Order: sequence, then C-alpha cells, then structure tokens
Amino acid sequence: MVITMMKLQIKHGIKFIAVSKTAYLITIAGLISFSNLNAQDKNTGQPMPLFQSEEILNLSLEADFKTVLSVTDDSTYFPAKFTLTDNSGTERTLDIKIRTRGNVRREKDVCPFAPLRLDFPKKETVNTPFEGQKAIKLVTHCDKADFYEQNVILEYLIYKAYNVLTDSSFKVRPAMINYIYTGKKADTIRKFAFFIEREKHLVDRLHGIEIETEKFNPNMLNAFPTCLMDMFQYMIGNTDYSSYDLHNIILVSDSVRRFPPIPVPYDFDWSGLISANYAVPHPVIGTEHVSERVYRGFLKEPFIVHHTIEIFNARKQEIYQLFENFELLDADKKKKAIKYLDDFYEIINDDKKVKIEFFDNARVVHE
Repeated sequence: MVITMMKLQIKHGIKFIAVSKTAYLITIAGLISFSNLNAQDKNTGQPMPLFQSEEILNLSLEADFKTVLSVTDDSTYFPAKFTLTDNSGTERTLDIKIRTRGNVRREKDVCPFAPLRLDFPKKETVNTPFEGQKAIKLVTHCDKADFYEQNVILEYLIYKAYNVLTDSSFKVRPAMINYIYTGKKADTIRKFAFFIEREKHLVDRLHGIEIETEKFNPNMLNAFPTCLMDMFQYMIGNTDYSSYDLHNIILVSDSVRRFPPIPVPYDFDWSGLISANYAVPHPVIGTEHVSERVYRGFLKEPFIVHHTIEIFNARKQEIYQLFENFELLDADKKKKAIKYLDDFYEIINDDKKVKIEFFDNARVVHE
C-alpha cells in the first residue's frame, strides 16, 4: 500500500499520521466539495409532510399493549387504532399495525414501555400529516414516571439541535399521545413522544444514496461533516456511536459516489446531557459516568476543527433557545441542560482545551 504523510500544523507542535494515498486524495476531494456546509444544506429537498411542521401532534394509540410489549422479535406486528385530532377537535382514526423495536430500551427491566414502529396502510394516510409514510419509528416514554418522559423530551431537543447545525440530519416531529390499553380504559396514559424521519426519506431529501456496509474506514469519510458530527457527540456527551462499526450512524453519499460519504447520527439516549438511569459508559471509554465527555473523533486538520468550532459558535443562540423555550421541559432539566452546554462552549473557546480535547486526545487510524 502506498503511504503518504499528512502533516498537521498544531499550535504546540507538528504531528504526523500515516494514511493511504487514496484516502488522502479522497479527503482532499471532500474538503473541496463540502467545505461549505451551509451551501450543502441549501441544496437539500423538502422533507415529507410529517416533518414540515414543528407543531405538537395530538394523537391516541389503542392496542393490546400487554401483548405488544411482551414480544421481542422484529417480525410480529399487532393491530392498533391510531387517532389524530386536529386543532378544531376533528378526529380521524386509522387502522394500523405496531410492534416494539430497539435494543436496550426494548428490555423490560430497562423500559417497560418500549419504543415502537408504526406501519401505515398507504390509503389510510391520504390527507393526513402521515401521507407518504409506511413504517416509521416512534420514540416513547419508557416508563410512567415523569423523569422518563423528560428524558424523551431531551432526546427530541438533541435531534433538533443537530438540525440547527446541519440539514444532513434526521428530522423529528413531536406528539402528545394517549396510549389506550384495549379493554382497560383506566390504564390510559398520556405522554410525550416523537417520530423520526425514515432513512429512505432522509437519503432522498439529501439527493443521495445510503452506503450499506458493516464497517467503514473513518479516513474515507467526508472530513467536514464528520468533524461536525464528532464535535456534536462531544457536546451532548455521547460515546454510544462508532464511525468504524457504523453504530448508530448511517452513511449518505452522492448518487454516483463521487465524493466521500457523510455520516448521519441517531439514537442519543445514552448521552451525558440526558444521563438516563440505564446509560453506563462502555468499558473501553474508561469513564465513571456517561456525563463525562470523551472526544471520539479521529484527528483532523486544524482548519477543519476551527471551522467546525465557528459553526457551533454561530449557532449557539439557536441551540440554547431550543432548550430554554420548550415549555414541556421542566425547570430543573432545563437548568442542567444549559449548564452542560455552557461547559462545552467554555471548552471550544479555550485554545488550550481545544488542543487537548480535539488534537491530543483525538483518535488516529493506523493502516
């Protein structure tokens, strides 16, 4: 393999990493093609109708939830009644199918009420916000306790924060849902939830294709959006992802795969900003609590890192307003979230801490 040396001019010294010549050339091509994330976002298409509004949907979902939540495989769907209520009070009920989904949150000792996947018959969704949807993910409340619902609200706001930074991100739509246990109206509960854009629709919106593979060389990813993603994961204190194993990430490339693919992250419930009671650090990370930040990004050229920091600073007010203005987020959670963001912004605006976190502690791919 032909090896070239990529020299990184760092404030307190020079560091060399060995990368393949092919990876180096592809990286440079990516820098040229995607150096302006704002321009990239302007070229994206419209999301599906469900994600063209941020209004909280008023819904009811009726099913035999005792049976639904007892099944752990991905193939068994159950009938359900799905009712939408508009602002005038008019109701429309759809016959749909549902099943549980997810990994950790599907385990009963973690979440008695697991996340769901809703399957809509095509004809049923015409002239509703769900028109064009087939199977779609729903992030649910996990447990009846209020603090679980607050965790879901925080995860929703994390998705929205990434939307602020780049359109190469999953759209989300909030809802308040009455969960009605068939035959047991007394067991009805009302909780916050949110829908996540389908991967197919995200890829179509970005005018690209999804790269489906089990592993991917991080050096072959597009440098700017990858740095943005890694710094975002650092901001929210999330280490539950992998650019190599493609854990909680999908890759999107242009339709002819001319340029390096862009990573798009999802599933943020293990982040330190949320600090869910079931979230524990991976042994490899070596931290005592998920709230401790660890940068999992691979080493990048200084101008890429500093350009990324500029983006975070430019969007700071918008990100803060998401958490400050969302009325369903209680005061204590709001205060802790803002403090957690304050700590991040203090780090990225301190030259010494930037050097330590994003250069000295950055990972390096050895080939």
